[in-house]
Amino acid sequence: MKRFFGCFLIAATAHADPQLTSWLTANSTKYARVTETTSTAPVSIWPNAGIPKNAGSPSQITPAYADVQQVLYSANFVYVRSADLASHKMGPWYKEYAKVTVNGLWPDNGRLTSKIPRNPTLAPTPSSANNFNQVAQGPVGVMVNGVTIANLGDGSGWNPTTQRDGGITGGGVPGNQTNVWIRCATGAEGPILDGGFGHPAPDGGYHYHANPRALRYQLGDNLSYNAATDTYTENTTNLHHSPIIGWAYDGYPIYGPYGYSSAMDASSPARRMVSGHVPRDGSFGTTDLAVTGRHSLAPWAALFHTFTSTLGSTDYTLQAANYGPDISASFPIGWYAEDFDYLGDRGYTQGIHFDLDKPNGRLCVTPEFPGGTYAYFIPIDAVGAPAFPYSIGRYWYGNRTGGRVPTGNITESVTTLFTGGPAIAESWNGGPTVNPTSGDVTLTWSSLEGGTYQVEASTNLSTWTPIAPSVSAAAGSTQTTLIESGAALPANNAKRFYKVTRTGVATFSPAYTGQ
Repeated sequence: MKRFFGCFLIAATAHADPQLTSWLTANSTKYARVTETTSTAPVSIWPNAGIPKNAGSPSQITPAYADVQQVLYSANFVYVRSADLASHKMGPWYKEYAKVTVNGLWPDNGRLTSKIPRNPTLAPTPSSANNFNQVAQGPVGVMVNGVTIANLGDGSGWNPTTQRDGGITGGGVPGNQTNVWIRCATGAEGPILDGGFGHPAPDGGYHYHANPRALRYQLGDNLSYNAATDTYTENTTNLHHSPIIGWAYDGYPIYGPYGYSSAMDASSPARRMVSGHVPRDGSFGTTDLAVTGRHSLAPWAALFHTFTSTLGSTDYTLQAANYGPDISASFPIGWYAEDFDYLGDRGYTQGIHFDLDKPNGRLCVTPEFPGGTYAYFIPIDAVGAPAFPYSIGRYWYGNRTGGRVPTGNITESVTTLFTGGPAIAESWNGGPTVNPTSGDVTLTWSSLEGGTYQVEASTNLSTWTPIAPSVSAAAGSTQTTLIESGAALPANNAKRFYKVTRTGVATFSPAYTGQ
């Protein structure tokens, strides 16, 4: 009879605060991987020889660990560190929907530290141009896997001088009257998004603009996945409330598309949350831009761009110098954020005619907040396509006191809640198993990808003999079988103890200083 000894311990600390418990850490010991083309296997360094790369686009020359690598907190903030790279399938990225030409942009380790306020406060109501809760260009929050979620724009907009889309001057900040028509990323960048609706920026930063389907699938939201076609579809059978998929920089949670039918009743059935924004196509009393041209702004957009100082109830007529392009196949309705109106400004009522307010959320109960909270929801339409404003609208609900932490330098005293990657504590993955015929023993343990392990045996817990001196780790879990028959079986075989020790880690790209 053999008895087994394991030297691994894993510590767990219970916290009721979703801001501390919702982060995706289960895959922190696995390398992030990119699929470079539809015909190649995922790789942990990229791009490989022969794969196109644009000038200025970075490369990932050593592996980086995926998802959230560290969670720290103070009384007022949560800090999350990651490589800004996901554990779900990233890529491939092509220039066209037909997937013929590789885009040539590649993500890399962004060494991202995100700061989320733990005690969010209400921002001023967006009724006056003096209120500073408008959302500008740039990221609006961080997903629970440590990946950035960007705003609805792609940094481009209509330039009336050149009569084409171009880079937004002033960053598309509120009050900009030069770039009036801000291009929506989801339409313009659709061909260069991967199956999970993510892609790299020119500087290498991987991010989502809309419905992060691959992450939602990992979290058990209402989705099905076809690996053969790398496609996700909404699964509306037996709907359940969406999980928290991220946190906005004002401290409020971001959920997937599904919430309770009755905002304050957790016993009501889950259904898709309906955006309060609609295209300006003549429906719901909106202006039909296909008839009038892009010659006016909806009330919210006129206030956002400071053409008006207070929120009006009618469209604002632009001067010819600020006209946008006429509706066409190249510039369809929905190409720009200003192609949308908000029903709440047109006399319709939230909770009756639509679910989500101007910032794109609502006051409600959720599984994580049974007492109620404000929550953003990722909007999709009736067929599962991304819906405007895609993530967060052009106004925050709360005061934006969070954001990215420059150089990762946290300037207050914090407590470390979780550290993953190479700092993780391995554990047995189930008990050792014995082949009843040969007596051979199989050991399985959670492991660090890139790690090397040594298996030792002892009959007395005092003297240890290496029997598998160099076992290369697999992603997530490693297994090795020990021959315990014939000459390998010790004479004193009444008992045999085993221990596993990590002896080395392959070179990797750290997500933060000191990892």
